[in-house]
Amino acid sequence: MEYRCPYCGSRSCVNESALSLFLRASERVARYMVEERDDVDEDPNFRPSFGEVGICKKTSKRIWTCPYCHSLIPELESDGMTARCPECGREANVAPSRRKIVC
Repeated sequence: MEYRCPYCGSRSCVNESALSLFLRASERVARYMVEERDDVDEDPNFRPSFGEVGICKKTSKRIWTCPYCHSLIPELESDGMTARCPECGREANVAPSRRKIVC
């Protein structure tokens, strides 16, 4: 499958090594942790996270990939710990480095 930047459409914005590593890791997490649990969506400790797999060279915005449908998406605005994928509609955790701190 050919992956392109969701902002400019270029293939050079996506870090192929990071994407490959994320896809392999999310496969293993799904196989060992998620498939056996019914309450994954209710428990954020067992929900997978979006992966950051590149930065657009034209806009300098981050490129994420969904742990469920593996589509490349623009960085999502989150209201805390989770965000919803615009492609498949499932909820996943936002990486801790990208979360907003609300006091």
